[in-house]
Amino acid sequence: MIRAKRALLVLFWALHSLLAQEVVSVQRVGQLTGQPSMNNTGAVNVYGTDLGSMFLHGDGRIYFLFGDTFGPPGPPGVSGDWRSNTMAFTTDFVARDGIIFDGWITDSLGRARALIEGNHDPNDGSGEVTKIPTAGWSNGKRQFMWFMSVKRWGAPGHWEANYSEIAYSDDNGYTWMRSGVRWAGNSNFVQVAVARDSAYLYLWGIPAGRFGGVKLARVLPEEVLNPSAYQYYTGAGWSHREADAATIVPAPVGELSVIWNAYLNRWLMMYLNENTGCIQARFARQPTGPWSAPRTVTCSDAYPALYGAFMHPKYTENGGQTVYFLMSQYGPYNVFLMKVVFRQSATGMEVLPDRGSERLFVLHPGVPNPFNGQTKIRFELSEPRPVRLQIFSVNGKRIRTLIAARLPAGTHTVWWNGTDDVGDPVASGIYWCRLSVGEQVITRKLLLIR
Repeated sequence: MIRAKRALLVLFWALHSLLAQEVVSVQRVGQLTGQPSMNNTGAVNVYGTDLGSMFLHGDGRIYFLFGDTFGPPGPPGVSGDWRSNTMAFTTDFVARDGIIFDGWITDSLGRARALIEGNHDPNDGSGEVTKIPTAGWSNGKRQFMWFMSVKRWGAPGHWEANYSEIAYSDDNGYTWMRSGVRWAGNSNFVQVAVARDSAYLYLWGIPAGRFGGVKLARVLPEEVLNPSAYQYYTGAGWSHREADAATIVPAPVGELSVIWNAYLNRWLMMYLNENTGCIQARFARQPTGPWSAPRTVTCSDAYPALYGAFMHPKYTENGGQTVYFLMSQYGPYNVFLMKVVFRQSATGMEVLPDRGSERLFVLHPGVPNPFNGQTKIRFELSEPRPVRLQIFSVNGKRIRTLIAARLPAGTHTVWWNGTDDVGDPVASGIYWCRLSVGEQVITRKLLLIR
C-alpha cells in the first residue's frame, strides 16, 4: 500500500511538472454556413451542412469538405435537396474577420453538388445511407478525399460503416474518381485526420462513431493509392499489417483534426469527447506521441450539440498561438468559425483566454491536495452566472457533478469527499476538477490517496 501511494505521488508530481493549469476560453468568430452567415450559402442551396475539413491545393486555394448538405427550409427542418457531401473553396487566408468563400463545386444550375453521391438507402443497415468526407489532402495537381460509407446511424455518437475509401480529382475538385483503396467497415481508419511532415503523410484514424481510440498509419506521399505501402504504428515500430496498429490516444475520440503547430513546437490534435460533451486538445512532439492528457477547449453547455474541430495551419496567428477551427452544432446544423489562444508555459502548455475575453472567475487549487477523505474546492465569480463544477477521471469520464446552478457573485466553497454521483467511493488516483462558467472553463488536478 505504501509503495502504491508513493507511486501515485511520483506520478502526480511528474504530471504536474509536465502540465500547466488548464485555463480555456474560446471565442466564436461567426457562422460560416447557413442563413444567415458570413457566406451567402443559400445562393448555392446550402441551408444546412456540417464538418468542414480543410486542405490547401496547388492552385493556391483552401478547399472545405462538408458532410450531409440540405437546401431549404434549412434548420431545424433540414430535409430538402439532400446531398451527401459538398465542397467550397477560398483564397481568404485571414480568419480573424471571418472566412469568405470564393465559390463552390456546383451543378449546371449553380447549386452546390455532391462530389460522390451517397445511395440514400433506408437507415436499416441493409445498404448505404450516405457518404461522408472525413479528410482531404493535395499533392501537386491531384486532390485526395477520404470518405466513409455510412451503413446505419445508431444512437447518438454511434454509427456503422460499410467501408472507408479514397477518391481523387485531377481537375480542382470538379470530378472525382473512386480509387478502390479501402479500409473495412470495422477498421480503425474509417475516419481520419491527415497531415504531412518532411517525409511521410500521416493518418490518425478512428473507427465509425465517436467512441474509439486513435491509431496511426503513414505512407510516402507518392504512394497514397498503393495499399501495400501503408505502415501502421505498433507502439514500438512500424508494420505493414493494419492488425498490428496500436492505440496511441485512448477512447473516446470523435471527429478529429491534427496539425503541426510551430508556436507550440508540437503536433496539435483536436476532437470531440462524446462522454464529456467537450472538444479537447492534445499535444505531442512526434506523430506517434506520447500524446498529452486532454485539455478542454469548449463544451456543449456553451455550444449545445457541438462536434468537429477542424483546423488548418493557414488559419493561425502569432506563429500558431491563435488557432482558428471549424465547429459544427447539430441543432442549427451548420458550421461555425471559432478561435482559441494557446500559450507555452514553463510547466507545459495551457490554453488561455483570448485577450479580448473577460475573466469571469477564478478556481483555486484544492486544499489539501493530495488528499485522503475530502478536499476543499474554492472559486470566485465576478458576477452572477450559471456554474457547473464537475469531477472527471483522467480518461474523461464524468465522476461527480458538485454544482449545476446559477450562483451569485462572490466566493463559493464546496467539498469533494472522493465519491461519485451515487455516493460510492472512487479509487485512488488522479482526477480533474472542472469549473465551467459560460464559455470559459478552468481545470485543476486532484490526487486522491486512500
